[in-house]
Amino acid sequence: MTESLVLMHTALNLKETGKFAKQAVKYFYPGDTILLYGNLGSGKTHLVRQFVRLLGLNAEVSSPSFSLINRYEGKVCVNHIDLYRIKDVHDLKNLGLDDLWDSSDISFVEWPQLIEQTICWSHFRLSIRTKEKNLKWREFSLLKMYE
Repeated sequence: MTESLVLMHTALNLKETGKFAKQAVKYFYPGDTILLYGNLGSGKTHLVRQFVRLLGLNAEVSSPSFSLINRYEGKVCVNHIDLYRIKDVHDLKNLGLDDLWDSSDISFVEWPQLIEQTICWSHFRLSIRTKEKNLKWREFSLLKMYE
């Protein structure tokens, strides 16, 4: 895989996070997979909430920590996947991820470390970096990964 930096943005508050989301969502198309990296509490679900709204879906976005996959339907369908509680590759078999990858849905995956080596198609990697002393500061980097 080769990578290309698509977008970098530093946000000092939620309004600036919204600006990043507005810029980044322009790069997402049906069938895209976006892997989200960031510490616990870094704002991954908040960012997905922004993306879902910007994609024109009127949905109540919540963390799929317990359901593992939340699906939001509209003109574009969005899957919000959280693999935080998945500890073993064998636990993935019953989730039906292969069906999601083969669809025209846009899929956002939180905690993708367990599956990142199996994603062998072009996709995005979105990293969120935070500072311990400044809870509102975020640095976003969006990379496009090419086969």
